[in-house]
Amino acid sequence: MNFSKLTKLALATTAFMGLAMPDMAFAGAKGSKVILLTVTEECEYCALHQRAFKEVASAAGVDVDVKITNYDAAEQASQVDQAIAQNPAAIVLWPADASAIVPSLRKIKQAGIPLVITNSKPDDKYADYWSVFTGPSDLGNGQSAGEAMIKGFAEKKFGTEGKIVIVEGVPGTPPQIARSKGLEDVLGEKAKGIVVAGKQNGNWDQTKATDAAAALFTQVGPDVKGVYAQADNMMSGVIVAAKRAGIDPASLVLVGSNCSIEGVNQIKDGTQYATVLQSPIDDGKYAANAVVDLLDGKKVEKEIYLPHEIITKANVSDCDAAIGR
Repeated sequence: MNFSKLTKLALATTAFMGLAMPDMAFAGAKGSKVILLTVTEECEYCALHQRAFKEVASAAGVDVDVKITNYDAAEQASQVDQAIAQNPAAIVLWPADASAIVPSLRKIKQAGIPLVITNSKPDDKYADYWSVFTGPSDLGNGQSAGEAMIKGFAEKKFGTEGKIVIVEGVPGTPPQIARSKGLEDVLGEKAKGIVVAGKQNGNWDQTKATDAAAALFTQVGPDVKGVYAQADNMMSGVIVAAKRAGIDPASLVLVGSNCSIEGVNQIKDGTQYATVLQSPIDDGKYAANAVVDLLDGKKVEKEIYLPHEIITKANVSDCDAAIGR
């Protein structure tokens, strides 16, 4: 399916909610200061997200101030306090920890500052604290990964039974929690014989993912038939660990996420079976467009989700389109 069509479909099917926030004053985007509180620049996805956000916001005349924390929840809480003291026109926040950030969200709401949550959504029970969420449906992403795992088992003639393992992201982040849940929900509903035999955190890092996968291969042994890595760069670590353990990675059903360059190359060379589409460029653009529209007083959807198409060798070109290659 064409990526642009998927994007339009995602926007068209998102539940529309016109935002009415009489306690917040919108001064217009042009000339306004917006603070982007983000998690890291060290991963390709995060860097592309930030670049796309700044390009769109700057084109609208917004002055963007970026604050970065390396997934340090305590540091991010301090950054929120500093941002509130600067009284920006709006704050855009990528939570380092979905639970730990809640008191900071409350402070932003009490300060009357419009807030866009990007990429990682905290629990919906706190949704009154933010104006808009833009980003992936991590639950949907995990569900697509589950569907891909089932399809891969069938294509590799594994049937509907076997052990898989999961290499997860940073503990406590929405993707780490919801992606695993989505995958396990789908397997529990459609392929009860495919069981998750172990999980380890790779923290969105290839080297740490290599260690995590090595531990899982040792723990589960030669019975492993598939691996779900919550990001493609971590799948690169899984592949290294598999080779070191004497396992041909192409013999496994390897399902990643995010359409990063590592995943695209691994799918093309046959070592990775699938990934799940998630464009960092659109992720950043969605957040920027949302904050610009908010400041211009326009009605904005409460939730704007990215599409999460399954990508295999047959449609891997959709990944290239998603990240501007």
